[in-house]
Amino acid sequence: MCTIVAKLTFDFTKRKFLSDKIQPDNKAVFITGCDSGFGHALAKQLDSRGFHVFAGCLDANGSGAVELKKNCSKRLQILQIDVTDDDSVGAAVQFVKDNLDTSELWAIINNAGIQKGFLTELSSIQDFKDTMEVNAIGPVRVTKAFLPLLRQSRGRVVNVASMAGRIELPMCASYTMSKFACVGFSECIRHELDVWGIRVISIEPEFFETSMTNPNHISRKIDESFATIDEDVKADYGEQFIRNFKMHTNLVVSSSRVYKVLNAIELAVSLEHPDFVYRPCRNIFARMFYKFYEIAPKTFQLLIIKFLLYMTSFPKPKEADNNL
Repeated sequence: MCTIVAKLTFDFTKRKFLSDKIQPDNKAVFITGCDSGFGHALAKQLDSRGFHVFAGCLDANGSGAVELKKNCSKRLQILQIDVTDDDSVGAAVQFVKDNLDTSELWAIINNAGIQKGFLTELSSIQDFKDTMEVNAIGPVRVTKAFLPLLRQSRGRVVNVASMAGRIELPMCASYTMSKFACVGFSECIRHELDVWGIRVISIEPEFFETSMTNPNHISRKIDESFATIDEDVKADYGEQFIRNFKMHTNLVVSSSRVYKVLNAIELAVSLEHPDFVYRPCRNIFARMFYKFYEIAPKTFQLLIIKFLLYMTSFPKPKEADNNL
């Protein structure tokens, strides 16, 4: 009870007396993954607030980049970056240096992310490698490259992770591993960079509507991931399981309140005293469920997942019962 009261008191005091914001004048932010999703919307939002935005896109001539050029101010600049490539990241650093003008680099937002692979046995090793390279190694590569500029400004590193970085996401091991790694990276460098006055903030949202959570996108990724299944493994799981698995992934309901994620990232960038971790949720009930699950004993967590799979009639592999 004392802990709960202390937490509520601290949160109230922080919102009431430590909510001052920095002035965006001459403050530049660099965002990865601006082709679509959170990064695309965030680039627009921070540009509208007056920040000098460097919007990193995998395709600097793609539809997402074209829309940003069309709808944002002249302060916003598009640049190409592949977070899995050292030369591409190095070129992005040089581009930012050459185009800062009178601004200082205040924050980098490691937002770029992908999702590949589902059930471990039905996913390729390449699915795991690709996901880790973008979601986990990508933030490391970008952060290391931009640290000399951030030391000058005593700015921010904002890593967009996921609730899957604290709570395992069943049937999605590659993504969960990558987000656990991203959260772990944030937790470690927070201590390392504190001596330089650089703040490290982790953004860990639940399911929100983006291209990654679009049912058609998920269905296509399942087809790609399951295309390389060995025939003997496929026989054990059965064609019916694979078809039903695709159908049940559509039961994951994402929230349309994307503004909650964008506002959390904006607070991480603009508050003088931001939180170390932001966990945007669609409502208080979702927040309570995820918190309860996180602190529950592992045995109870397993029962919760079993119950949810049972209630949604989640399919079982054809040979599962025969192997008991």
